[in-house]
Amino acid sequence: MSADAFKAFESGAWHDRASTYDLVIGAVTARVGEELLDAVAAGPGTRLLDVGCGPGTITAAAAARGAHAVGVDLAVGMLALGRARHPHLELLEADAEALPFPDDAFDALVGGFILNHLPAVEAAVAEAGRVLRPGGRMAVSVWDRPDRNRLLGELTAAVGDAGVEVRGGLPEGPDPYRLSDPADMRALLGTCGATDAQARSLVLVHEAAGVEELWEGLLGGTARISTVLAGLPEATRAQVRDAFAARVAPAGGAVALEAAVTIGCATFA
Repeated sequence: MSADAFKAFESGAWHDRASTYDLVIGAVTARVGEELLDAVAAGPGTRLLDVGCGPGTITAAAAARGAHAVGVDLAVGMLALGRARHPHLELLEADAEALPFPDDAFDALVGGFILNHLPAVEAAVAEAGRVLRPGGRMAVSVWDRPDRNRLLGELTAAVGDAGVEVRGGLPEGPDPYRLSDPADMRALLGTCGATDAQARSLVLVHEAAGVEELWEGLLGGTARISTVLAGLPEATRAQVRDAFAARVAPAGGAVALEAAVTIGCATFA
């Protein structure tokens, strides 16, 4: 696996999806962000770093609680959107695996759906521990596996129904679900020097007016699978869309899908 090639793919994909991210996925991740902020006790005066901040939604939520919040991301388009929305925030281009901050710079760190995109999660967690003061708190979230997460799983299954190779045309990258099991999340945090490592599952329900809203939102808020779909012939892509509709709303009408997430949190000595 070429880490540089994969990072370039990811940052470019999220740059291109900045304006559509909030249609579905961003709406869910914003809700999870509140859970992360609760887990690190973000409040007045907290020096907080939001890693993989995207358009700054969780960073802004932390600032609204009175925290001194900074966000970092590699996707330039996401940062540009975040700066336009939240001109009062400090949103910086930076790599989660090599943070541009001194030791002990923050009281708390959150990472909403960032570890599942990284080639070297151990390096990222070690960096989190480095920039946190002794006793600082970290909270992160990742998606659960497709078979337990219908929001993403039904699209993955529809691609399979159409006989399409999910990873076709993508650079080699890490398993995005390698930390979805709470035990694996706890083990990672503990291995990287965290104490009091905890992990739990969280299930939310996302509601959409219909299949088209959900389809467009998922294509606009995912990187790997949407890239595969974009490279398909139009007829094949329509076949996947029809399979998706048959799975989530065979009778038409509104759709409600469970979004399953794993949340990990820990303290760094």
